[in-house]
Amino acid sequence: MTEIDIVGGIYKEKCAFPYWNQLVGSGGRAAMALSGLIDRIRLHSTLSSDEELTAQAIFEPLGVDLHLQSRAFAIEFDYLHTLAVPTITPWPPSPVQLPGVTGDVIIKFGMMECDPRISAKYAIYDPQSAFKPLTFSSSGSRADHLAVVANRGEILRMAQSDSVEDAVKSILASESTEVIVVKDGINGATVYAEGSSRHIPAFKTQNVFALGSGDVFVAAFALAWAINGLSPFDAALFASQSTADYVESLKLPVKAPDLAATGREVACKTGGRIYLAGPFRETGQRMFIDDARSQLQALGMSVFSPIHDIGPGSAEVVVQHDLAAVRQCDAVFAILNGSSPGTVFEVGYARALEKPVFCVAQNMRDVDVKLPKGSGAYLHSDYVSALFQIAWR
Repeated sequence: MTEIDIVGGIYKEKCAFPYWNQLVGSGGRAAMALSGLIDRIRLHSTLSSDEELTAQAIFEPLGVDLHLQSRAFAIEFDYLHTLAVPTITPWPPSPVQLPGVTGDVIIKFGMMECDPRISAKYAIYDPQSAFKPLTFSSSGSRADHLAVVANRGEILRMAQSDSVEDAVKSILASESTEVIVVKDGINGATVYAEGSSRHIPAFKTQNVFALGSGDVFVAAFALAWAINGLSPFDAALFASQSTADYVESLKLPVKAPDLAATGREVACKTGGRIYLAGPFRETGQRMFIDDARSQLQALGMSVFSPIHDIGPGSAEVVVQHDLAAVRQCDAVFAILNGSSPGTVFEVGYARALEKPVFCVAQNMRDVDVKLPKGSGAYLHSDYVSALFQIAWR
């Protein structure tokens, strides 16, 4: 009989684009990811009294045993889109005491309201904090076999280091860690184990729902490594495949481990110079342009943005600079929302030059996207999905 304990948050998650309003959180999503694949799942978390009935309705039909402590208020994460920094309420959350957990296999996620102690034969730990990630041992937790799964920034902050290699060495030594998986977004992940390291790719998908992708990676890794006995490298590859399936379809649970099952293309960060086209005359439009510029840069591209790099001005001043930038770019990212004639012209000009063009088109009439669609531009109604498509074009 297989068993697993999951220690992690159950939080209300809200997202505006695409719309999402669910009581899930890292602990809840990991339990969903593993339901039906493990005989017994125990989920240890905290909830307000108003949330308990909803949680029972969600998790009990999945066969998940809830072990809950009461907290004073619901904790909510509110996102504009799935790559955005969320607004968290209340902030800071009131601390809650969660009893220690002992088990053969335990997944532990960093939590907003507590840092419970665990004792396990196999532990998989994800610190889940962009600002102050705690080490596994900070709560007095221990494990015979420990895997730390964290993103690049968390690894650097945990070890207070500027080098990933130095940080990994420090954590391997100080935490008695057997495996470290350093996730690096679109670049995939690197697994450090058994005295060596290996790169694990990310995989291309048509859609990208980024919210909760790391939770699914951790759950799938735990299933493959601690339950099914795969090597850390094969477990991470399975986790990457499972994450691709989730971000594209939102379907859970994950599939049973099968490394030959994926037919997906490996994702590679293309980089290059991107021309950012879109309206910026109104406050909301300018905020969208600012966010797109930041997200494209975070995904490894350099960006030419007319409003940032030239500024407002007359046609005689700006147009020739804009067109020269289109000619010099590697691809165009266009925000078609609002049916801006200037943006549509830039798209047509770029396609005439046979430049690849990736467009965000939300709530648009067919007639308004006839030129981009007919000229071979890539259109997507989801902003984050369009960002990833141009990043790994």
